[in-house]
Amino acid sequence: MKLKVGLCGYGGLGHMHAGNLIHMPDVELVAVCDKRPEQLTSAEVKTNLDGGGKPSDIAGCRTYTDFRKMLKKEKLDLVVTALPTDLHAKFAILAMNAGCHVFSEKPMALTLKECDRMIAARDANNRELLIGQCLRFWPEYEFLKEAIEKKTYGKLNSLIMERIGGYAGWSSENWFNDHQRSGGAILDLHLHDADWVRYAMGKPAGVFAAGVIGKTGGYDDVTSVWDYPDGATVTQRGSWMYSGFTMNFRALFEKAVIDYGFQPDQSLQVINLADGKREKPALSTSSAYLNEMQYLVECIQGKRPNERCTAESTRDSIEMIMLEIKSARKRKRLVMA
Repeated sequence: MKLKVGLCGYGGLGHMHAGNLIHMPDVELVAVCDKRPEQLTSAEVKTNLDGGGKPSDIAGCRTYTDFRKMLKKEKLDLVVTALPTDLHAKFAILAMNAGCHVFSEKPMALTLKECDRMIAARDANNRELLIGQCLRFWPEYEFLKEAIEKKTYGKLNSLIMERIGGYAGWSSENWFNDHQRSGGAILDLHLHDADWVRYAMGKPAGVFAAGVIGKTGGYDDVTSVWDYPDGATVTQRGSWMYSGFTMNFRALFEKAVIDYGFQPDQSLQVINLADGKREKPALSTSSAYLNEMQYLVECIQGKRPNERCTAESTRDSIEMIMLEIKSARKRKRLVMA
């Protein structure tokens, strides 16, 4: 039997998720909610994403402008939310208390207390809760994680990650550009890399961060260095204070360098340090956004336990951002407990 799905938030990511859900064999998108009625008839929206999502057509779905009404009228198995960050905890908890499993977009929440409330609601209702940390399902980042774990090219010595873009001009009520709603670039944009590092490499020994307060009122440009007990260092750059968009990483191992996202060839490449030869590993072409949704569906169906993207692990990532903010304010390296 197909899982009945309701989607809340039909902006850029909402359109992407709808397009993927409509084409997934194990689910049926039956309802879409957005407080803006005009969004429910919008075929296109502005966004900074190119995530491989399929075209969305919600003509066959029932539409709502009131989330509570949708929860009451529909018999939903899964709720997918793509909302401003300050609403993540509230709407996820409402859905779980209504008996629904939940996929909530990243970041998990604005505060650790909100994260804890989401986890408590998950446990109280025995539901699945997955946060959309898409890099955990991104083929190039999956390859890098495996190389680190298996020491395919020897020990990792250094990792540099970069995620640089401009301020959002497409968000409703301009919520992206208010750090009290979005958390600023450090929580919304930079979190992608911080979450992946915390997930793939575990807890660092220490964290140092420096940042620039931007027009959101929060840290919109950040540089952080995490050092690990084995000597590895991870340098992360994130910013909304440029134009255009780029994301990349460069990993230095004992025997090779793995590059991804660099011009003129942005594909993942392994450069052998002994002879300089370059190799392009064969990777899946499946969208990370589709992969994460399919993973959650399989967890709900009991085909697998959720070990890859637990709510506890995404809470850990929010904690890392809070530590970076504290480090930037104090201008000192913080030792992890």
